[in-house]
Amino acid sequence: MYPVNPCWIMIFVLSGLTGVSLVRADFAADLARTHVEAIAGRGRLQELKALRATGFTRIQGKELRFVMWAERPNRVRTETTSAGRVLTQGYDGVNLPWVLDSKTGEVVEMGAEAAREFSADADFDDPLVAMGSRTISLDYAGKTEIDGRPVFKLLVTQNFTESSFVYLDNKTYFIIRRDITKVRGGVSETVETYYSDFSSMNGIILPHRIVEKAAGRLRHETVLEFVEANPSIMPGFFGRPVATVKP
Repeated sequence: MYPVNPCWIMIFVLSGLTGVSLVRADFAADLARTHVEAIAGRGRLQELKALRATGFTRIQGKELRFVMWAERPNRVRTETTSAGRVLTQGYDGVNLPWVLDSKTGEVVEMGAEAAREFSADADFDDPLVAMGSRTISLDYAGKTEIDGRPVFKLLVTQNFTESSFVYLDNKTYFIIRRDITKVRGGVSETVETYYSDFSSMNGIILPHRIVEKAAGRLRHETVLEFVEANPSIMPGFFGRPVATVKP
């Protein structure tokens, strides 16, 4: 769909004259720019300030309905419903993430491990879109295949310490997988997140099916059924609410 940038050829020609790490970083930056153009273009992405999505998550044999709001740069709120019970979680990008349980009406701060993961996942843009705007560096890690599809592999380093691998389809330049090592319950594991069912929302290409696996086993599957661009969001919407009083 998107032609190879001619300057990539020169990168390989010059690799014997410049540092390999610099060449790989330059190639990775070119791939990131091509990814941005493939999913929308920088201008259209900048016009997207927030989104609202509805769908469901399948986990441990259950199907949970959810509504999610996200706003730049890293604010998020989700409402998940199961058997008439609503669990609301939010993060305003500054304070600790919080949880409101409709069954008790109580609002509590997330535990340290859950809060760390929730806030890390709150970034509005994917790391290739965000390159240059945050402490993100990219390195080209070669070519490989995922389910028989040739892909480019990129090493993403955030905040100088957090590393993950991103895989770009070499025809569409969409991100189709991301691998990151997480610590859960004191145990380190590599989590693979797969992205598929890409479709357009206001000219921006988004994945509508997200599957997470660890150690080869399915953890959960999320399907977005509807996505709205730039919904109206009240000030303070992502902040910690006041607990409701139960009769």
